[in-house]
Amino acid sequence: MRKLYVYLLGLAFASILLTGFSSQKYADMAIINGNIYTVNPDNPHAQALAVKDSKIIAIGSGADIKKYIGPDTRTLDVESNLVIPGFIDAHCHFTSGGRSLTMLDISGARSVQQIQALIARQIKDSAPGAPIIGVGSFPNTGLFPGLGWPRKEILDHVAPDNPVIINRGGGHAVWVNSVTLKQSKISKDTKVPEGGEIVLDEDTGEPTGILIEAAAGLVRIKQDYTPKEYIEKALKHAAQFGLTGVCTASQLSEHKIYQELNQQGKLTLRVYAWLPIQGLDDYIKHGIKQTQGDEMVKVGFLKCFLDGTIGVRSALMFEDFTEEPGNRGLPQYAEEDFYALIDKAHENGYQTGVHAIGDKAVNWVLNAVERAQQKHGKKGLRHRIEHATVCLVEDTKRVQELGMVASMQPSITGPQAYRERRLGKERARRVDMWRTLLDNKADLAWGTDWPVSSLNPMVNIYNIVTRYPEQRLTMAEAIKYYTYGSAYSAFQEDVLGTLEVGKFADMVVLSQDLFNIEPRKIMGTRVLYTIVGGKIVFKR
Repeated sequence: MRKLYVYLLGLAFASILLTGFSSQKYADMAIINGNIYTVNPDNPHAQALAVKDSKIIAIGSGADIKKYIGPDTRTLDVESNLVIPGFIDAHCHFTSGGRSLTMLDISGARSVQQIQALIARQIKDSAPGAPIIGVGSFPNTGLFPGLGWPRKEILDHVAPDNPVIINRGGGHAVWVNSVTLKQSKISKDTKVPEGGEIVLDEDTGEPTGILIEAAAGLVRIKQDYTPKEYIEKALKHAAQFGLTGVCTASQLSEHKIYQELNQQGKLTLRVYAWLPIQGLDDYIKHGIKQTQGDEMVKVGFLKCFLDGTIGVRSALMFEDFTEEPGNRGLPQYAEEDFYALIDKAHENGYQTGVHAIGDKAVNWVLNAVERAQQKHGKKGLRHRIEHATVCLVEDTKRVQELGMVASMQPSITGPQAYRERRLGKERARRVDMWRTLLDNKADLAWGTDWPVSSLNPMVNIYNIVTRYPEQRLTMAEAIKYYTYGSAYSAFQEDVLGTLEVGKFADMVVLSQDLFNIEPRKIMGTRVLYTIVGGKIVFKR
């Protein structure tokens, strides 16, 4: 009897061991019947892959993956649809984007009367005297005379009692009414902040209602600001577009919100959240550095604003704006002060990301990094030029030489006719020089600057492959720098950006094969599944 007991006990123990072995072998999830483009040059195409504990454990043919499929494996048959690594938006304003989803949007209005009607309707639905916060497109020569700047009187006509603040869709300027100016104590005698402009009427000298760059910070209207709510809205918005990661503007307080959402299982993408460079001394004091965090939330680079935009004509240029002789933009720092700031960040081991749109601004960024590297060594910090919109041709060579990343947003610069109107034909050909940068071995990363442009990657991809011939890229290049390129810009290329064994199973399943459709059909491509760490976070 005792021998039988020992024998049965041995069988039970062996069964437990075998069960444990089998459960370790089988995948948590398997993708089968896929048209998988991995972005891995050593193994660019596959039909199936297996995921265990959030990472890819095998990739290859259906037969290769079959042995990883067990009774508890979630098997997703994607029916020959295109599977690529998840999109990583290398530059967006995630909280502001979520907020924009709640704001009055007048950008689609085609007349002043339509703008006024939209605002009047919003006032009717709001509490007496409540601020009206919106977003719009200006300057706009089609709607407003002269250089296309609207005036406060348009808003005053329908909002004599409510503060109205219309944020420019591309940022860098606000349009306000007289109530807002009065409550904020903004007049012709107000001291203008450095790097800003209060637009004044040529005849009366009074503010017209347009506040550019740093002057927008003079508005003192109390506004409800609930970042957690906005982030949650943004997460839902992002998932439907296949975003599995973002590099986004943030404050330390927002880092805590992302961490809290992650702990609650509500964070549906990975966050590389940059911090304002103004806090540099505090970051040094407290030992806060980029890449600190966990697999879902990491501290990003230090963001610095150097200039403005082409739309507002505040980008820092070597030559005058074509439409506005005498105007070469608004630098946010004196040149030597800027160089000193980047030097301090570099010396202390911080990656920087500098907003630089004009060719002179881009040149200053390159100069600053070059000086810092000559003084302190390269350090492998992958400093980033955020936008790099207009460049001198010779400066496109320096990006790779300095080990930098051109973090670019293909959909924020408008059509060629717009660029030529602002910059003239010669400079307009130096906008978004993607092909030139790649030919000079630069590293690129794609973003949207959302809410400046749509968060939908298909808008960017369409622009990348259809831009004027000398700068357009291939579909493979468009996808590479939306995945691997963005991961590289955030020091995460070892675990993100391609589909290969050992990396996180972040991927997107698309409704059309981007490699085999006409460009005009790209915008009609929809996300069928968004998968983060082997978990489906969106299903159409």
